[in-house]
Amino acid sequence: MRDATASALQGGICILSHAHPDFSKGGGEISAYNQFTSLRAAGRRVVMVSASEPATHYATSRPIETILQQSPDEYFYNFAGMTEDRLAWADAQQRRLLVEFLAGLDCAVYHLHHYWRVGTDLIAELMAARPDATFVMTLHEMLAICLHRGQMVMTRSRELCRRETAMRCLSCFPEQTLERFAFRKATLLETLRRFDSLLYPSAFIRDRYEDWGLHGPRAAVLENYLGDATHAAPRPKTRAPGAHSAHFGFFGLPSAFKGLDVLLRALPLALRAKPELILSIHGADRADLLRGFPALEPLIDELGAAVTFAGRYDPADAVALMRGVGWVIVPSIWWENSPVVIQEARHAGTPLIVSDIGGMAEKVLDGVDGLHFRRASGVDLARALVEATDPELQQRIAGTLRPVLGQQAFIAGLEAAYQPHNRAL
Repeated sequence: MRDATASALQGGICILSHAHPDFSKGGGEISAYNQFTSLRAAGRRVVMVSASEPATHYATSRPIETILQQSPDEYFYNFAGMTEDRLAWADAQQRRLLVEFLAGLDCAVYHLHHYWRVGTDLIAELMAARPDATFVMTLHEMLAICLHRGQMVMTRSRELCRRETAMRCLSCFPEQTLERFAFRKATLLETLRRFDSLLYPSAFIRDRYEDWGLHGPRAAVLENYLGDATHAAPRPKTRAPGAHSAHFGFFGLPSAFKGLDVLLRALPLALRAKPELILSIHGADRADLLRGFPALEPLIDELGAAVTFAGRYDPADAVALMRGVGWVIVPSIWWENSPVVIQEARHAGTPLIVSDIGGMAEKVLDGVDGLHFRRASGVDLARALVEATDPELQQRIAGTLRPVLGQQAFIAGLEAAYQPHNRAL
């Protein structure tokens, strides 16, 4: 390893991500790209390399190299040669090409934002090729712990899973074997323990990984950064008293775990007490929602003008859109480690109503800078909606919202993680 007093940033930084926000709007890839643009604006030498669906589709139809270049500092790689679970490479030649490219970037730091679509075997090979470099991983979710897309939610009952064991996993995936679960856990633990530093966007996900058995690397909680462009728009210092207190906003895709169905079922109960209540759904139109929840069509018809569908939105517009509602609701039925929508709402100066679990309960304090409701309970969410229409409560909570992480503090946290460290090889 190099001298620990040497700057980890002199040789540049490679950010390696499982996707790129040009093609996928997930929180992890957006966070990775915000880090890339922020470090570059701060004068660091930084390169971003992302797995890409378009590059993969293109590569499968013609014999080309694994890497495609989008700009002088941005590259895409195709992952057509990976195993079905995207945790390892079936095509050793494609993996070698990618390792050779990454190792040849002459970067002092490799900062990974996932292992999915990257591969545990590629990580080991790249570390062997660059023993002089510092390796950092940001763990955005719990895919290593839970085969159910990292949700830690039971596949059949949708109950929360609070602890991983091979037998519990077998109850969700009876077609698997205890041996496969044990091998998967051992492989992922060994891979993650080899990093110099691990970064977690919330204390909740850090605790989950440590309970799972991940110890050894330096670990720190560093909240995701919203990006320089978002921070360029100043946060409003005050809101009009009780502004839009009966206007609620949902922001995100209507997936099975985001809880939009819970919110819509809560709405008629709340409307009985507060008929002026309005819900705006940002991130989907009516057809998008009904594709996933066809049984909700009669309910949506019944709600009428109380629900509006604003359609898809660009993440760059999220903060401005949130300033137009009185409350942002995060009704997810899974743990949500560090949802970016919470930080966006805080920066917008708009208070939140969130499920009382995981990173949501950590980032929003009940009765202090937001309100909680019991996870997956439409009745309790209706209670919170009615309570939130009180203009004085809305104004008080809006005035207590904490500022989000700024660029200077974010880069300082990265630099601490980037210092060389004697990892186990």
